[in-house]
Amino acid sequence: YYQYPSMNNYDVTYLKININAETGSRFLSGNTLTISKAVNAIDTFVTEFKNNMTVDSVFVNGIRENFNHTLDHIFIPLNTPIASGNNFSVLIYHNGTASNLGVFAGTTTSNGLSYVATLSESYQAREWFPCKQILTDKIDSAEIWITTSAINKAGSNGLLQGIDSLPNSKVRYRWKTRYLMNYYMPSIAVGNYREYLNYAKPAAIAPDSILVQHYIANNNAYFASNKPYLDKTPIFIEKLSELFGLYPFSREKYGHCLANIGGGMEHQTMSTMVSFGLTLIGHELAHQWFGDNVTCSSWNDIWLNEGFATYAEYLLIEKLSSLFTTTNASTYMQNIHSSAMSSAGGSVFVPNASLYDENRIFSNQLSYNKGAAILHTLRFEMQNDSLFFATLKNYQNEFKDSVASVNDFKRIAENTCGKNLTNFFNEWYYGEGYPTFNATYYKPYPDSVFLNLSETTSMPSITPFFKGLLEIKLVGATRDSIFIINIENNNQLFKFKFNEIPSNIIFDPNNWMLNKTGTITNATVIPVNIDSFSGISLNDCTTKLHLETSNEYNVIKYEVERSTDGINFIKIGAILPNRDTLNSYQFSNLDIEGAIVFYRIKVIQNNDSFFYSNMINIKSLCKKEFEILCGPNPFNDNINFTINTSITNNVEFSIINAVGQLIAKKQYILNRGINYFNWNNLRWLSSGAYILKATNSNGLFFIKKLIKK
Repeated sequence: YYQYPSMNNYDVTYLKININAETGSRFLSGNTLTISKAVNAIDTFVTEFKNNMTVDSVFVNGIRENFNHTLDHIFIPLNTPIASGNNFSVLIYHNGTASNLGVFAGTTTSNGLSYVATLSESYQAREWFPCKQILTDKIDSAEIWITTSAINKAGSNGLLQGIDSLPNSKVRYRWKTRYLMNYYMPSIAVGNYREYLNYAKPAAIAPDSILVQHYIANNNAYFASNKPYLDKTPIFIEKLSELFGLYPFSREKYGHCLANIGGGMEHQTMSTMVSFGLTLIGHELAHQWFGDNVTCSSWNDIWLNEGFATYAEYLLIEKLSSLFTTTNASTYMQNIHSSAMSSAGGSVFVPNASLYDENRIFSNQLSYNKGAAILHTLRFEMQNDSLFFATLKNYQNEFKDSVASVNDFKRIAENTCGKNLTNFFNEWYYGEGYPTFNATYYKPYPDSVFLNLSETTSMPSITPFFKGLLEIKLVGATRDSIFIINIENNNQLFKFKFNEIPSNIIFDPNNWMLNKTGTITNATVIPVNIDSFSGISLNDCTTKLHLETSNEYNVIKYEVERSTDGINFIKIGAILPNRDTLNSYQFSNLDIEGAIVFYRIKVIQNNDSFFYSNMINIKSLCKKEFEILCGPNPFNDNINFTINTSITNNVEFSIINAVGQLIAKKQYILNRGINYFNWNNLRWLSSGAYILKATNSNGLFFIKKLIKK
């Protein structure tokens, strides 16, 4: 899939599609008019249109032009180039049988519906009309005229301006919208429909109302069975207007057109629907805010459309539970979690390599369900529903009629709730997988429970750890208590006031985050807590390790282990505990020259159990056995030396003239690491070239040419 960059030379301000369509057929004919503004000078106008469709003729500013229709694009060389800043019109006449990638047609035998309908997301607008498929260029306004047989009705975006009677038992439906609209939003749905109307009355525009216009199968039984669901659409509009801000196209309408497109599609102001289940109605309606009013600026961030619309399904069940008789919020979120964790990996963020893979863009597991799940987790992280829903409203307000990236949403979320969410997005959005929690708990005092929490992840090479808030429920014989903890590192020790012996410990009892439960152990030994473990390589060819601990009730010793490959470790020393409340230890070790060395601490407890700290790696600063820097060169009275050596040794320095005669020599004793000294009083040497030779006690030597001023 390739888009010619020259399409960025213009901005589409107006679109008019004038098309002929009949049910049961994908053959479409008509014309498409665009009015655009040149962003840069244009000598060839380029737009997208599939090769299987036919272009009859093109007109630029009313003048017929030659064109070339190839490579799924239309190229129109201009006799008169268009200057930057000028508006211009392009009218293209076209016809053909569109592929089934973007146009659906058929008959549904169960209800007698005959239909033809379009679906353009993500790259299928060009299947049925000439267009510019670039997300960041929203169309300022549009008209869509649909001519069909008089027995049909034709639905589209915006408000119906009129129905014109035409010869040969034809009618023309004229739809018009004055809201900005993305390229994949224009739609047609034609069928032998019946129309059903109702009205939403959001509090924000009381006493005004919003038209809700349904085009459904003209079948009494079908209508009777689906009317209860259609009648809930106004209630959904009112509730989502409370949660997200007023329905963004309130001056026009919302509605549905029935067609067998395989699911639902959130065509702006009139979604195309395969059926009328409540969650599908809620999902496509929520897209009017998240996807239509604010559109993701790239397919990488489709989460901003699909994850948010999926979470809106959950919110409607949570807020309007009496309208949902077959599920509840808890069960619905559990099903979302089960889907999101059905595979160990995959990020919500769509990588560049998958931008043309629609199965990946619209992954049910990742974009929809994990996308919804992490929004639920973000809500929990904020610990304040007012701030969470204010974030959604602020996002809508700032980016209405426009596009946004995940970084835009992150910025608004941080500014609204006052928290740094970098870890959250790195772990849950860009990262992969989910955590599994394991716990060992203790009852050291009658009124307390200590719990050591460890975590493994399903994709440790990509996301090794998930930080953040977690609910823990302690279950006792007579009472239960829920505590919120903040996970900052692995093997973290938490202390709770709880005067019973727990019969069970439940992680995340209210299902706020993706996670699984590993092992829960009732133990008698309280483990030491590793608060931090770090190290640094020094210039003297040693590594200094720093260990900080707490809760040293039952530790015997800390063994220091070293490895050159991160797999095979050897013991290089031990540290005995102080058993103070807080403890800080230092351990020094000789470096391995120029290597990356891995270290870990083995914590041995008094019940003979043990565990390991996190592993760290340190790049040795230790240089080769003998390295010398000297200067200035040329020199006058003295020479300054900087010598780095990995062993203690003697070095003899000799100055030799051009004919090989020894002129002067000195000896120095060098310590491990970096040594500094001066060879002074050399003014007596004659001007000219000399050789400096330095030889250490192992026979290694260094030679450098020096110039005496």
